[in-house]
Amino acid sequence: MSRAVLCLVAWLLLFPAGLRAAEASCDSAGGEQATALAGEFAPQGVDVRHRSKTVRPGDDFFTFVNEGWIASTPIPDGYWDYGQTSILAATVEGQIKGLLQRSLSSRSPRGTPEQQVGDVYASFLDTAGIEGRGLSSIKADVQAILGSTTREDIARWMANPTSSSIIAINVFPAERRWRVHLDQQNLAQPMLGLSNPDAYTRNDGSHPAGRQAYKAYITAVLERIGADHAAIRAQRLLALETRIAGNFWSLEKLRDRKANYHPMTVGQLMAYAPGFPWRAFLTARGVVDETDIVLGTDTAIQQQARLFADTPLDDWKSYLAFHWVQNQMDVLPESLRQASWDFYGKTLSDAKTPPAREDVALRLVSSAFGHQVGRLYAERYVTERTKRSADEMIAYLRQAFAERLETATWMDEATRAEALAKLAEFSFKVGYPGIWRDFSTVRISRDDAAGNLRRIRAADWEYQRRRLDPAFKHEPWYQTPQTVDASYSVLLNAIELPGAFLQPPYFDADADPAVNFGAIGAIIGHEMGHGFDDQGIVYDSRGRLREWWSDQALERFHDRTRALIDHYDAFAPYPDVHVNGKQTIGENIADLSGVLLAYRAYRMYAADHPCMKRPSLDGLTGDQRFFTAWAQAWRYKAPESAIRHVIEYSYHSPTPYRVNGVVQNIDEWYLAFAVKPGDKLYLSPEKRVRIW
Repeated sequence: MSRAVLCLVAWLLLFPAGLRAAEASCDSAGGEQATALAGEFAPQGVDVRHRSKTVRPGDDFFTFVNEGWIASTPIPDGYWDYGQTSILAATVEGQIKGLLQRSLSSRSPRGTPEQQVGDVYASFLDTAGIEGRGLSSIKADVQAILGSTTREDIARWMANPTSSSIIAINVFPAERRWRVHLDQQNLAQPMLGLSNPDAYTRNDGSHPAGRQAYKAYITAVLERIGADHAAIRAQRLLALETRIAGNFWSLEKLRDRKANYHPMTVGQLMAYAPGFPWRAFLTARGVVDETDIVLGTDTAIQQQARLFADTPLDDWKSYLAFHWVQNQMDVLPESLRQASWDFYGKTLSDAKTPPAREDVALRLVSSAFGHQVGRLYAERYVTERTKRSADEMIAYLRQAFAERLETATWMDEATRAEALAKLAEFSFKVGYPGIWRDFSTVRISRDDAAGNLRRIRAADWEYQRRRLDPAFKHEPWYQTPQTVDASYSVLLNAIELPGAFLQPPYFDADADPAVNFGAIGAIIGHEMGHGFDDQGIVYDSRGRLREWWSDQALERFHDRTRALIDHYDAFAPYPDVHVNGKQTIGENIADLSGVLLAYRAYRMYAADHPCMKRPSLDGLTGDQRFFTAWAQAWRYKAPESAIRHVIEYSYHSPTPYRVNGVVQNIDEWYLAFAVKPGDKLYLSPEKRVRIW
């Protein structure tokens, strides 16, 4: 048997079908025959057609890889900006749409995911039934809200999962157990009607007109539900939300993990933040008997409690009544839905046409009942082979990170040992949960869209609340399998990689390993990097907030992060605006760490499979394909307004700098693309930032 065949047999025995399937098979002469793939990224995951013919990689690597795509791809209607994740999200949406269509005709037993998803989807599509019921589904609740006579009544309404509230409540782990967590942010219960706190106070651009349009929209909603003095209520509600927004923490402060951890008893909470009826609120949520809770954004909560006490009761009734309607808008009559779209779609987002009802219903099902949809999605689209392949990649990434920690000369041995322990405790949740959430007892009816939505929201909170019981068996997944994203939890020291992300162009078990490592591998490495970014390092291997770095190692770490902050501060997409290196430092550390880890993991993988080496594919070496995959993963097109918004309100740098800012600091990229002094992206070796 030839050496090439022996190598292939050994590989087949050692590794399951997965990354190996992406490589060419080795024949007895040592030749190779690549597996051809169909589609835009054929044959091996890299789209060479859209490379620039005029821009050199060393001058602008993002544009070098993506120029043709940017030039030939319009931003579709309904999108503000558009990129590779948008494309994959649309693919996933199509997959979900197929699942929902099939579920409509399902005759599965009551309580099964198929029955519940099909019936709730049917109810959200039933516009005739929604029109026929009119406002009957909310009339009694609105009247009860407007008839509230005490502040305890208001607090109890704020505790309702369908309501909006100035106090966000969740159940999160802290110090190795689940606790009630209170802060200023809760996407499931939006506190504000405008998109961000600045929208209430800024007087540049479209902000003043937006506030006037919002006030008119509030007036229209309050008139529609029969509230008296609707215009006056709307004016006062806008003023109230302006004060609520004024209590919010800045983006920079929100990143501070230590500042967001303030444990206390209920009694201490009442003393710290007087003015809010805490016992009424917590009793309505079923958690008043918890011995302690955690405040995030503690001073914001304190100020909101003071605001609650200082604000007339009638203003809170207006706030609750308006948001009770707004939070159920998609299951209410067309006259209200149209008014909502005119404001949020046309005025604020400059959208041209409202979404089709099928798309609205799909979004509602996916957001409200996402874990039930996820069970159907995982069964249909996430194969065991895909999971095994991803697990294999993760093993190499873990090995690469361990090597970097072991060879980081700037770390002392005690800190290194703690860091390696944290890496060893990393949990990787791939594809979908091992224990699914049980919503089988939730009553779902095909002719009660609003009731379904409220019951699902209540059941979701009940699931969260049950986590407080140490005997409750569950696997904490924050994302659904159909989410196009990955995440890291410092509290659980765990990474989630949903199945929807394990698709081309980010990952394919039949794609070239260089491309898989350069795309999804670097994204997984990014999430691993968050465990050791400027906020991740304050948590130990068990998710406990404690000091485990030596003073010397910490100072050396911060020397490197300061250099990276300066590096990104220098990026200026427009003369009057620069990237905020301090605001984006966590994501920039993660990006740089992710690509470095993924590259080393790829080289380790290649070393373990010598018979699989190829000089080139599509005219690119393995290293060139790796870095091209990273740049290709961040294809992006956006108007100036979107870029400015990202810089001001996001923790991420705009995507061109997520590419260029990273590769500038990686020696192997310079070698792969022959980048020399004089090229615009060239940094001398001593100026390249090296953290992990």
